[in-house]
Amino acid sequence: MVREYSEELLGEPERDGSQNEPLDYEGWSLYRSLQQARRDGTVAAYCVGVGLDTLTLTATILTVVVMDDNVFDELFGETVRINTEGVLVTAADSNSVSEGLPFTEETVQRLLTSEPMASPGACILARAWQYRDQILAR
Repeated sequence: MVREYSEELLGEPERDGSQNEPLDYEGWSLYRSLQQARRDGTVAAYCVGVGLDTLTLTATILTVVVMDDNVFDELFGETVRINTEGVLVTAADSNSVSEGLPFTEETVQRLLTSEPMASPGACILARAWQYRDQILAR
């Protein structure tokens, strides 16, 4: 998950170990910061299911991560608007890329019914909304 955050939110290059050397997670400041925040209880990750694409037999672990505002702002305050996979969706009236979208029924329903979204993302969003009381109660 940290590799995805690095690539998609910070615009950093792919970290997949393909440079013939293993990834040094403990030496990576973003990883260490997220691990510390998890230990502190200011970041929590939840598995809400496993999806299987019937055409490719690719499995996806459906995860939701909740971060305190200050942790997100500190680690992802320099969020990029465009990355190699597309454009980050933000609130129309937002001046800040890192502000994102409100987690409301209206937003969730709009994203699930009116916006283009890959099936794993749609499933994660629907599950996050379904289990929001448990996820946000931490």
